[in-house]
Amino acid sequence: MRAIVVGAGAWGLPAAAELQARGHDVTLVDRYGVGNTFASSSGPTRLWRFADPDPVKVRLMRRGLAAMERLEQRSGRRVFVRRGLLWRDDAGLDRLAGTLADESVEHTLVDAADVERFFPGLRPDGRGAVWTPDGGSVLAAESLIAQAALFDAYGGITVFGRVVVAVERSGPRPRVVLADGGVLEGDVVVLAPGPGASALLGGLGVDLPLLPVLEQVVHVGDPAAPHLTDDLPGLVDAPRGEEPGIYAMPTPGVGYKIGIDDAIRDWYDGDLDRTPSASRTRETIDRVVRDLPGIAPNVIDAAVCSWTASPDGRFVVDALDGAVVLACGDSGSGFKFSAVMGLVLADLVEGREPDADVASLGLARFAGAPPRAVPRSLFDV
Repeated sequence: MRAIVVGAGAWGLPAAAELQARGHDVTLVDRYGVGNTFASSSGPTRLWRFADPDPVKVRLMRRGLAAMERLEQRSGRRVFVRRGLLWRDDAGLDRLAGTLADESVEHTLVDAADVERFFPGLRPDGRGAVWTPDGGSVLAAESLIAQAALFDAYGGITVFGRVVVAVERSGPRPRVVLADGGVLEGDVVVLAPGPGASALLGGLGVDLPLLPVLEQVVHVGDPAAPHLTDDLPGLVDAPRGEEPGIYAMPTPGVGYKIGIDDAIRDWYDGDLDRTPSASRTRETIDRVVRDLPGIAPNVIDAAVCSWTASPDGRFVVDALDGAVVLACGDSGSGFKFSAVMGLVLADLVEGREPDADVASLGLARFAGAPPRAVPRSLFDV
């Protein structure tokens, strides 16, 4: 089978590598290439966790952990670290704990005054938490390097530096149309274009409201000894009143990575400005001083990245008439499923029937549903 994969990020690249490994002929197309700063997948780390109130994501992450272990074995690269995760919340904690109990995920209910025992240096604030030992950091850049090396080793073809303007499926074979007039044809197209999904979906007759946004992350710690935060756990600190929540994780050898879950602006096609916001950086340091006094409140670096919200906060993964396989709406948590998404998308390309969890991510769930505001926060789902 000849497959064209649009998007060399966290979902498209693993799908291309897996399909090529299975003996298909794959062409991978991307405007900028693997690991570029304009992609949703840029940066050294992402948070992975079993802790999630959505049971589908919990079950997919269980498969995702196995897929990350498989990637390490195949590539010989370390692609994740396990450090555990503390989720601090108030109103949403019962739902989270209930899901973890139902899915038999090891976890501990943590009293509000006892959070520092699980996260050294975290200041108590009156809210309880849930601790899960299965959680930590995906080494995102290393994961992409590993997948790209596998794709190359199996003989995959890359088409980088060219812009996809349309995907057509009106003829006998789907076509990928490029801005320079070129056309790529295959038996199937895998469409995983990150924030650029909306424009391409319209040409396929798919009316799906997606919201791409830009958020900022900051590495903090001691620049002279960044390893001091290497062993800290991941953290999800839910919103308090009008104050947005944060998500955080260690980046080994760099510092502790913190993101305030509040977009600095909406993304639009052609927006190439990735200059960090000075006010957001100051806001992040203020949160460190107040809530994480065990971490040195120094800025090591700051970066701007994108993510794309779906209407209900779940991924959108589906096969359209067998000619196009769609993967979009990462909703801020796509990279933790990067390795397993390669397997899921490859199975859909080969026409395998999706299991119930994957099927629940399909477009059918939006049929007849009343319009709703696309969530702008990881916690609004």
